[in-house]
Amino acid sequence: MTYETFKALIQLQSLALTVPLIALCGAVLWEIRKPGQDVCWKDDKTMGEKKMCWILVGLFFGFSGKIIESIWWAIPWTLDYIEHPAWSTLNSLGVFFNIVFRQVFFTISAYCHLRAFTSPDKLSNGLKTVHWILGISLIMGQLYMITLLEIKPLNE
Repeated sequence: MTYETFKALIQLQSLALTVPLIALCGAVLWEIRKPGQDVCWKDDKTMGEKKMCWILVGLFFGFSGKIIESIWWAIPWTLDYIEHPAWSTLNSLGVFFNIVFRQVFFTISAYCHLRAFTSPDKLSNGLKTVHWILGISLIMGQLYMITLLEIKPLNE
């Protein structure tokens, strides 16, 4: 079996596995909608309910982002497999979907989960640590971007 044949089989399997991924992620969103409404829109939440709300919001962002990202990437990968001329254009547009539905939605999801499991009381530095990690990683990411722009400026 050649590399190209193996790659095509993996590509087809990836597309096939996208269907159950989307279905199960959709089922998660369906199942959390009622508990999310009950807990997150409630006034005077207990500490446990506040944590559960953060978990449910994190699940919403993580799973909805994964659904949209997966649907998007199934399109150019399908077009690539059938050798449609539009695949390259759609593939190059993927960065716009990734920044929103992968980087932003997954970052929000991770933050919500960390927020749920970090004690918010004044004796804990946990939430402060989460905010430091978020802030420092945002700065490091921007410094990485600036470094790449120094290596290769735009419009070259």
